[in-house]
Amino acid sequence: MDHLPLEKQERTLVFVLYSIHNVMKAEKVLRSQEVLFDTIPVPKEISADCGMAILVACDNRKRVRKMLENSGIDIKGIYLRTCGRYEKEND
Repeated sequence: MDHLPLEKQERTLVFVLYSIHNVMKAEKVLRSQEVLFDTIPVPKEISADCGMAILVACDNRKRVRKMLENSGIDIKGIYLRTCGRYEKEND
């Protein structure tokens, strides 16, 4: 497991949600389960819209997705961030 801060890791996942309300709800859910995450602005490479997203370690993909879905939080997209580049993950 990588012990660097998330923003310094070469590979992370960006969960883009549909609203800031959903991001705030996701923060609460992730904190309650002690998942390491950061809240970041949606990268301009993903969307020109303003907004916030959730950044997590790659090894937490399935766990975080399940937690969000079980909490009724719709996911707009999941993007793999590798060295500053973003690639949309298949559902």
